[in-house]
Amino acid sequence: MGQKHIAIFNIPAHGHINPTLALTASLVKRGYRVTYPVTDEFVKAVEETGAEPLNYRSTLNIDPQQIRELMKNKKDMSQGSLMFIKEIEEVLPQLEALYENDKPDLILFDFMSMAGKMLAEKFGIDAVRLCSTYAQNEHFTFKSMSEEFKIELTPEQEAAMKNASLPSFSFEEMFEPAKLNIVFMPRAFQPYGETFDERFSFVGPSLAKRKFQEKDTPMISDSGRPVMLISLGTAFNAWPEFYHMCIEAFRDTKWQVIMSVGATIDPESFDDIPDNFSIHQRVPQLEILKKAELFITHGGMNSTMEGLNAGVPLIAVPQMIEQEITARRVEELGLGKHLQPEDTTVASLREAVSQTDGDPDVLKRVQDMQKHIKQAGGAEKAADEIEAFLAPAGVK
Repeated sequence: MGQKHIAIFNIPAHGHINPTLALTASLVKRGYRVTYPVTDEFVKAVEETGAEPLNYRSTLNIDPQQIRELMKNKKDMSQGSLMFIKEIEEVLPQLEALYENDKPDLILFDFMSMAGKMLAEKFGIDAVRLCSTYAQNEHFTFKSMSEEFKIELTPEQEAAMKNASLPSFSFEEMFEPAKLNIVFMPRAFQPYGETFDERFSFVGPSLAKRKFQEKDTPMISDSGRPVMLISLGTAFNAWPEFYHMCIEAFRDTKWQVIMSVGATIDPESFDDIPDNFSIHQRVPQLEILKKAELFITHGGMNSTMEGLNAGVPLIAVPQMIEQEITARRVEELGLGKHLQPEDTTVASLREAVSQTDGDPDVLKRVQDMQKHIKQAGGAEKAADEIEAFLAPAGVK
């Protein structure tokens, strides 16, 4: 029997692709041929795993400033559905062309990559769903979250969905379980985690060294100051007012602050940068977190898992709905604090840090979650599950 071919489908976003890279590398090392369609930005990252990147065009390459404007009101998500309909219409024909004469033995698809799910159904290929955020069942669903945040389809959205040149499609399908669902968090972090059946494998974050980020390494001084990392992630980070608040909140404090401000903000644009601050457009987050004692984050699932994997308490300032849920979860589990963006001030930042820093109960709970993450198995556990599914006895 020849080498088995696994195809991985995703959306062009760090928060979705980064969790899959260590898993991809593990599958390659186990002897599988792995292909991974990506946009130009992610070609190098996929190449480093040993997989074969296949280039495609996406409609989701939106300027971070535009994203920030769209997300200022977290309760107004009217554009999101239309954006993803347009993306599926653009991407699905490209994937069909790429794989028409090179059909994989198994498809892995991120839950938001509906084009990947549709391709698997069209080709009649078994598929494994990758959950870069929460899994869902009858006890915990995004539909309930959507009702809470009053997210509803507008008449324009309903008309666009009816007119879309797609197979039958609804957004509920994005959250339907597959035969096997790999969830990149430990069961202990998943709300109602004990209610999920054997179709769900909670493997925790899939982490590995990211050589493609090495050039972004900032120097951590040997001043003896504790390290604080501040980052709003890679998408919703165009918020200069927030970074100014952080500078004033932690100026000349005990902290050595490493702050990532995103690609649209020039670090040199900040006046009067304190000596205890180091400001960059991007940083190698995994490496910094190994030395950090506190992480002020947007609460993206990727960053949340990376911080907890490193045993670092969190201050979450969410920028979108999923991050809002995660920020609440962080505070509910006693792993740190949750600040609403509209309520974030110099004073509230200082207060949240003072309530978290040095609290032995918070640190104990973070360390307990860190243990859950380590025990979940990560990329190797995910690869084990996929191999078992792909084996003749495992394919259902």
